[in-house]
Amino acid sequence: MEEQRPVIGTEIKESDLDKVLEYIRIERGVDLLSSYRRNFVLRRLRIRMREVKVLDFAKYISLIENNPEEFNNFLDVLSVNVTEFFRDRGVFDFFRDIILPDLIKNKEGYKEKVIRIWSAGCASGQEPYSLAIIIKEALADKKDFLARITASDIDSEALERAKKAEYSINDFKEMDNKIIEKYFTLSYNESYKLSNEIRNMVLFRRNNLISDPPVHFIDAIFCRNVMIYFKREQQDLIFHKFNQALDRGGYLVIGKTETIWGKDLFTSVNAQQKVYQKS
Repeated sequence: MEEQRPVIGTEIKESDLDKVLEYIRIERGVDLLSSYRRNFVLRRLRIRMREVKVLDFAKYISLIENNPEEFNNFLDVLSVNVTEFFRDRGVFDFFRDIILPDLIKNKEGYKEKVIRIWSAGCASGQEPYSLAIIIKEALADKKDFLARITASDIDSEALERAKKAEYSINDFKEMDNKIIEKYFTLSYNESYKLSNEIRNMVLFRRNNLISDPPVHFIDAIFCRNVMIYFKREQQDLIFHKFNQALDRGGYLVIGKTETIWGKDLFTSVNAQQKVYQKS
């Protein structure tokens, strides 16, 4: 006999949903309504509650409190962890048009003209490689400049996939066809192989943002949709590490749903794109 699933009632008080969203905002620093429609969040929340057979919102809050992994499962249902090249195109446009020119200008007087980027929580590599492509294009006429991109993640398997640099056509939704043709080669298995000139710009390393020391002398840190997986006290620790890792005037870019608590550490540069600068 098939097991009966508990059914979440269709009549749900706005105040009940608000309690869950407020808990997530305060305890996890994730403002879901800044990036998702209310009805979308509600539907996804119902899916998780059905999966774990929890009938009311108060009990689901208790479940998240006592089982942090459930919060990660909820984020997965929201597809927060999806990654692709140039995801959230506006962020990369701002890097190309504002941040990178500023870094280049500031380095002009240096004997060693090196731009250092850290992609923290790089997953399977789409973000750091996107940054490498932008930098490669920008420095085409600046032969005296170098770029060093460090890409880190705690997931060893993801890092191995990133090093292989083979991607499907679905990873290129935000990429111009000319860039695909210039830097990728179609393989026999219908995957696209990234060129060595871009691959060699990125150094991958395993790094635990909580327990491992940060990378140092960094000009810009990209850590998007990573903080949402940490509790607030852990986020505070990581933000302090990022502040230490950045050179004077360095930039920090976080995810659209994420919040910086320590306002003394960073100054907002672009609130919409969640770009900050070391104070």
